[in-house]
Amino acid sequence: MTVTDPMLRYEYMPSDFDPMFLILGDAADLASLASMLRGFAEQPATISLIDEAPQFRPRTPLIIAPGTSEFGLRRTEQGFVWHLNAWQAENIAARITALASPHARSGSEIFEIGSEGEIPVKISRGEFTDDFLVSKR
Repeated sequence: MTVTDPMLRYEYMPSDFDPMFLILGDAADLASLASMLRGFAEQPATISLIDEAPQFRPRTPLIIAPGTSEFGLRRTEQGFVWHLNAWQAENIAARITALASPHARSGSEIFEIGSEGEIPVKISRGEFTDDFLVSKR
């Protein structure tokens, strides 16, 4: 894969001090992600971003799953799971919609639920090149 058209891209960014899960996209990508989260808020069910955004194959798969006792992004043996309840998903979707607005050329939001041990999720628009996180696979 070389330089590509904008697409939703995501990867885990390990760090000894501030690890995070980075999600990048253009306005349309982020609007689609917000729509997915709104659908999840209405009917909580497991969502695989690999299935929803198949044009990008991450090294670290991301699942959005209903949270009941554990919330926030967690690393599992299969990849990463972002445990959210309906209220959290709806509020995150609203903030992503603001990033996707035609009035916003770039920006980012960091999402943390406040659950001990969770990994922050940074969602960014226009702060990285279109080929960032894309490599030959």
